[in-house]
Amino acid sequence: MSYKRHISLFLLLLISLKTLVVPFIYLDFELRKEYIIHNLCENRFKTQLHCDGKCYLAKQLHKVAEGHARDEAQKQSDSAKRVIQEVFEESQFNLILATVSYHESDLFSVFSSSVQKGFLSKPVMPPIA
Repeated sequence: MSYKRHISLFLLLLISLKTLVVPFIYLDFELRKEYIIHNLCENRFKTQLHCDGKCYLAKQLHKVAEGHARDEAQKQSDSAKRVIQEVFEESQFNLILATVSYHESDLFSVFSSSVQKGFLSKPVMPPIA
């Protein structure tokens, strides 16, 4: 029973790791604040700005936000590709070309029957308005 409990807690930790990234960044900042102020801060030589490592914190949060946005864009792109692929794989567009074959004798018989009925015996004139 204990073995299953450890596995379930480990899996829960792995699943929630992505949602806990931002709190971990704040925790890291608070725990290492003095080190960040003296070594990693961009404005460490400009003490009058009183940055106190906030620039480093903002950079780290911006990296995480970009990573999340990139992941979401990739997920949307992949899902759109998958939908398009499923649509075109399921429906097959077959173009059926109907071939019409005729013989000269058939064409002549149609033409001659039209002439016999008087269709082409008169010249074609435009309507008079």
